Amino acid sequence: MSHGAAELTLESLTKSYGGVHALTDVTMTLRPGSVVALAGENGAGKSTLIKILAGAVSADHGRVLLDGTELPADPRRVIDVGVSVIYQELTDIPDMSVVDNVMLGRPLHNANMTNRRGNRRAARDALSRVGLTDVDVTRPVRSLTLAQRQLVEIARCLARKARVLVFDEPTSALPEHDVKNLHALIGRLKQEGLTIVYVSHHLDELFAIADRICVLRDGRLVDDRPIAEWTERSLIKAMLAKDLEQAYPFEARDLGEVRLSVSDLSAPGIRNATVTARAGEIVGLVGLAGAGRTELMKAIAGINDASAGRITRDATSLRTGSIVSAKKLGIVYSPEDRKTEGVILDKSIQDNMIYGLYSRVSRYGIRMPAAQRKFAAAAMKRFGVKAESPATAVGMLSGGNQQKVVLARAAAGQPAVMLLDDPTRGVDVGAKSGIYQQIIELAKTGVAVLLTSSDTDEVLAMADRVYVLRAGRLVGEVARSEYDREHILHLAAAG
Repeated sequence: MSHGAAELTLESLTKSYGGVHALTDVTMTLRPGSVVALAGENGAGKSTLIKILAGAVSADHGRVLLDGTELPADPRRVIDVGVSVIYQELTDIPDMSVVDNVMLGRPLHNANMTNRRGNRRAARDALSRVGLTDVDVTRPVRSLTLAQRQLVEIARCLARKARVLVFDEPTSALPEHDVKNLHALIGRLKQEGLTIVYVSHHLDELFAIADRICVLRDGRLVDDRPIAEWTERSLIKAMLAKDLEQAYPFEARDLGEVRLSVSDLSAPGIRNATVTARAGEIVGLVGLAGAGRTELMKAIAGINDASAGRITRDATSLRTGSIVSAKKLGIVYSPEDRKTEGVILDKSIQDNMIYGLYSRVSRYGIRMPAAQRKFAAAAMKRFGVKAESPATAVGMLSGGNQQKVVLARAAAGQPAVMLLDDPTRGVDVGAKSGIYQQIIELAKTGVAVLLTSSDTDEVLAMADRVYVLRAGRLVGEVARSEYDREHILHLAAAG
């Protein structure tokens, strides 16, 4: 325990927002040299608990103790005493160097001048603990891969002498290989004596690295057991208070004529792609990180301009590179990165729901507030968005509920073609099932769905057939009846 072990104790934590009880009487102890996983649906209280640990939110009742001393309700002071959070979304500054990001907010000084040599040495020491020994610390952090940037964030916490690390959905955008590397790192930090709190909607990850799993439901701690006493079925039942008999509710459907046709499309990150999707069909896009899945969807949606190729919807040609043309033909894109492309965090749910759909809540060109509230409330109910009211700011929602807002708006536009880019990113197992069912229902109405995900198994479970991409090219097409996971992953890796 050479880096300063610390025991974290939560005593009767209670927190409410208006009439919503986010946490109620939560008590637990987290010991040094262990990994404690927090599991629960969206809205179960995980995000609120993390905010309290980070000092960003104060509990209405109860307290958090670090080695017997109450944790301050101030983010900077919380970091100073040794508690750091690695968030789902990166918090680095892309144009700053690696060393400046590692030492962000805590640079070393000689008198009143920055100690550049000392900062580089301290940054390299922290980076070596996370396995980044071959990175030029003077290069801008934006030049690194997503996985490397996440390691830089962990190194920043270690440079700040963190004794407790809280990981909030750290693998939501990482490919499988990088997930395994991160888990190995967490194992090493555990051996060093750090106290680790780990939150993930990927249940297999919890079983891979956790010593204990604590389950929150409706703001209460409903179960807390060593990992050996859990099974996937018992965990799901504890999270949902019911059995989840079928994780992926696939249903065979009658397919119609070709609704979307993409021929020889070339655009940034994509070369000569030819794709079709029939009415009522769910078509998956499978590939490793950087294979071009998102780029293909954005080119079809008119977000990225195409240099060659043709796109038609029901035999009507689409003007490539035109979002307006795509929307007029009923082609709707639901983005992977909700915070920068999907929602406006400081606006309400009802404001976010109607972007691009003003005609649905307007009369004679004037927006009708009552119609807007009714429209948003109906969409919230359909997709299970948990919030006090449609007037709640989206930034106050959990990541999964933010994702539901994005999907609800996309579905409310009555699309003919739905492009779903990692639609369950950051969404819990129960909410995922609801989203899958909504995708099935959309397909049953004749919508052609293109689906991609960082979870290959999710795509294979939901899709009628898949296209495999590698390095911007389509390298295979596989029907559902011919699925072979190893073969498909081999195509994605080796083409």
